[in-house]
Amino acid sequence: MQPIPPQPGSTIDPRHAVGRRATTEAARRDLRRGNNLSLTDPRRMGKTVWLDKFCSDPGEGLVAAKVDYEGVRTSEEFLLRTVRSMRGFASRSRRGKEALGAFFDGLELSAGPVTVKPAVSHRSPTQLLEIMAASVAGALAEGQLLVVAMDEVPIAIDNIASEEGSDAASRLLQALRSARREHASLRWIVCGSIGFHHVLRRCGITEGVLNDLVNLPLGPFSDQDALELAHRLALGIDRPATPEVAALLARTAGNIPFLIHALAHRLEETGRGDLTPDDVQTAFDDFVHDRDASRAVTHLVTRLDLYDERAAHAGELLDRAAVADAPVPEKGLSPAHRAVVDDLVDDHYLARTSEGLRWRYDVLRQIWVVRRGLA
Repeated sequence: MQPIPPQPGSTIDPRHAVGRRATTEAARRDLRRGNNLSLTDPRRMGKTVWLDKFCSDPGEGLVAAKVDYEGVRTSEEFLLRTVRSMRGFASRSRRGKEALGAFFDGLELSAGPVTVKPAVSHRSPTQLLEIMAASVAGALAEGQLLVVAMDEVPIAIDNIASEEGSDAASRLLQALRSARREHASLRWIVCGSIGFHHVLRRCGITEGVLNDLVNLPLGPFSDQDALELAHRLALGIDRPATPEVAALLARTAGNIPFLIHALAHRLEETGRGDLTPDDVQTAFDDFVHDRDASRAVTHLVTRLDLYDERAAHAGELLDRAAVADAPVPEKGLSPAHRAVVDDLVDDHYLARTSEGLRWRYDVLRQIWVVRRGLA
């Protein structure tokens, strides 16, 4: 078993990415069948790591280009970020280079800006996005499928709505849906760290712009994958762990990859020798209570700004579920609290059971209790 160094705060080399085999196979199967995918989970669940790993090896008959939309605030930035990601495709295909080069400058460079050619600068970003999709699709070799893996799309759409208005955001989402529908040689994976339901509500857009996407579940690692990661991280910090202690490390982190990395990093800094159960529990307690050390995980439980004027009621319901001895029955909730339940479930804070509402991930419940001073 190869050691892995802990990397809780940086992009992970795809060679060091473990697990998600079932997710990868499900994605390949759906994409080959003509389905396009939606993948939305809170930050630090491992979406980007999985996306990088998938793009490095998309599977037989598939090629992939990843686009990261973090920081995008306008429709033009969205367009150019997308085109820039096609450089690799264009560099491998003469037809691709010619197709995109008819509309954009800068594709021949490995880095630097991409710009719209003056001859087509009168066209809108959404028109050029549709043209780009058609050009790329037409340049693919017969039987070849290109997967466009789009990361952090919801937050980019939300930013565009704030900067340019909800009409601009709606036009862009409609253009993307049109591209997904019209080009059989293109496949799409649309990822985000905030739920599209928030963005659509803010923009007054119906779910019709997204109802062609098939949901791809992610969430925490399986027990097997989490155990493998914990074992390899223990070797990477030169603190070997028995199977029982490695399983405890994974379980304490709720099988969330980022948290397993973060605890391994802390264990490397705070001791030497074989890991013990006490080492793991102490590392977790110290990590959660140290606001500087755990700042990177805070957003896992502090995204209620997306709820706007409903944020206070969402927080109250999460507080109640966090300290309750049993699931919270929905029947007894006030109208204001019932109004946020669906969003809290869609955001993976809460889960519905036959008995009521409970936190979906207990490790995040524990962090919430500490952050809110409920203990």
